[in-house]
Amino acid sequence: MHPTALKRCALAAGLLAWPLAAEAQTPPSTGATPAPVQQAVPPVQQAPDTVLPAPVGPAAVDISAAIKRAQEAASAGRSTEALDALDEAAVTIWERMPLTVRRATLVAEEPQGYGVFNPRDSSSFDAGQPLLVYVELNGQGWRRSGDLFRTDLVLDFELRTKDGQALVAQQAFNTIATASRRRNREFFVYVTYSFSGVEPGDYVVRTTVRDRAGSKQTSFDLSFTVKP
Repeated sequence: MHPTALKRCALAAGLLAWPLAAEAQTPPSTGATPAPVQQAVPPVQQAPDTVLPAPVGPAAVDISAAIKRAQEAASAGRSTEALDALDEAAVTIWERMPLTVRRATLVAEEPQGYGVFNPRDSSSFDAGQPLLVYVELNGQGWRRSGDLFRTDLVLDFELRTKDGQALVAQQAFNTIATASRRRNREFFVYVTYSFSGVEPGDYVVRTTVRDRAGSKQTSFDLSFTVKP
């Protein structure tokens, strides 16, 4: 069976979203070279508060100096300065950590922003019914360009049966590029998968996110059922 897949993907940093579109076909014999670092994320549950275990990262990062400055500023009532120091510490950790899927869940409708989503209460779908997926990312890199911080992500996908038989896949079915004057960390990806020609049964769709700015990569699986 060689089903075709039509997918629409949107990214939002903060409360903004940019819709993109691409059509997936049977993958060519060659594709883009994967990023050098890969972290696999296990299948997730549908509960809205599910948090995925973070991949094992590099050696511990020393943020003691920033924390000390934050404590001194907070003790003196300089709240903004304290928050800036904590933000510096968070960015230091962020840049050193692996690309990580913090949450991935099926949703009932298009998310309205970071954390603003309605989880779907079932992973069973009618034939041809789209899968709406909300994903929160941590650790994506930024490429500095003047006073802008640029994000550059590439998405791949693979559809498999529950038993692991590959049905259809495509690398780089979508690319996501943003530019901001802040290193945004409230970051989510919204993907819609619509598979046609898929027989009733249990399936797994794997989405791979490749971060070209940070030279990182991660993937996550979502299981779903097509009803008879």
